[in-house]
Amino acid sequence: MKGIENTVKKGEIYTKEKYISAQVDFFKAHSTEQPKLLGMEFEHFLLDRETLRSYDYFEENGQMQMMKALAEKDWKIIIQEDDYILGLEKNGDTITLEPGGQVEISLRPLTSVVEIEKYYLEVIEEINNVLMPNQMLAGIGYHPVTRIEELSLLPKKRYAMMYDYFQDNGIFCHNMMKGTAATQVSIDYKDEEDFIKKFRVANYISPAMASLFDATPFFEGAPTIGKNMRARIWAETDVKRSKLIPGSLTTHFDFKSYAEYLLKLPPILLYTEGKLIYSKDEPLLSSLSKYPFYESELEHHQSMVFPDVRLKRFIEIRMPDSLPFPYSLAVGAMVKAVFYTPSLLEKYYQESLAYDDAWVESQNTNLQSFTNLSLMDTLESLKLNLLNDAQLVISEGERVYIKQLQEILGKYGSITDYLLHQYDQSVDLFAESIEIRRK
Repeated sequence: MKGIENTVKKGEIYTKEKYISAQVDFFKAHSTEQPKLLGMEFEHFLLDRETLRSYDYFEENGQMQMMKALAEKDWKIIIQEDDYILGLEKNGDTITLEPGGQVEISLRPLTSVVEIEKYYLEVIEEINNVLMPNQMLAGIGYHPVTRIEELSLLPKKRYAMMYDYFQDNGIFCHNMMKGTAATQVSIDYKDEEDFIKKFRVANYISPAMASLFDATPFFEGAPTIGKNMRARIWAETDVKRSKLIPGSLTTHFDFKSYAEYLLKLPPILLYTEGKLIYSKDEPLLSSLSKYPFYESELEHHQSMVFPDVRLKRFIEIRMPDSLPFPYSLAVGAMVKAVFYTPSLLEKYYQESLAYDDAWVESQNTNLQSFTNLSLMDTLESLKLNLLNDAQLVISEGERVYIKQLQEILGKYGSITDYLLHQYDQSVDLFAESIEIRRK
């Protein structure tokens, strides 16, 4: 028995200092000598084309059957709880399900947005091939018809714990979990200095990115009043772990700063020596002395915070809504232009030095009301500069994505207004506008 006991893997109790050091070492280990890859994630709703209602995971022809059908077509099951398939992988691309049944497509890291389009549409086509004729995947920031109370929470222990925790931490927490969909881009960093610059710039332009890629014309079955509804939802979702991380622009925010930020927050749930526990409101710092962790379990803590700009093995840019095709590809083109063109990155970094956290927070607040005209002018100028600068530096093949976005913004003002216009014309036209398919 003694020999068996010695082979059992043991976790470690971390002090604050050792924890910070471990996270800093992790971030340094995932730096990249030549940052150039883009990791794009596209979240979509499974809708009925005629009624626009969203499908429930458990219903006939819902996401449960969709995932089973894909698993029978060479997609490998990577997430399964009990008999419920919640995640699939094929050739480095993954399909996973969010708490309200949102379908998330995460592509293999690529260098070209043209390549991203190719592989994205290939995955879309595979999904569409197992759907019923009346079904479609939609690119939009919130369910167009269905209310979240009508949808089951997916059968995943992590989601159940989060849902319970969030009921007391913001009026829109459950809407965020079951009702929203996003487009996200991950970028690499060369070293800590490169991270500091990119992290600051990403937070500086975050209100502009939210506004440029606002595509949420409906909320709980009714047209939204005003714009940026998904940003408003996040502003009322456990704000201590959402939106802007305090100090992002006010301080010299480095790897250590990020590790300290993680320690201040309740991780909601923890993995300790392979066991999942519900830690609820307990800050991570308090948990360190109570629970032993494998070194690999520290990475989980990074995934339990949801700021607009998040650090994991890479930097995640999380502001844009889920978007109709092909406008979602403009997110990748914009991010590539700003963060992988040294002259543009330096330009926006120097601009950012004139601003602090309070400025970003005031812009985010103004996105909800548009009452401060001076802030609006500053934001519109930043948006225009981003659009124009991106076109100057990216390839001709990728420039088309920015031009398509500019055309729709020039005609309608926002993608949200464009979608409302299509809906006013007819439900069929609206459905055609948000359906994700090769066009």
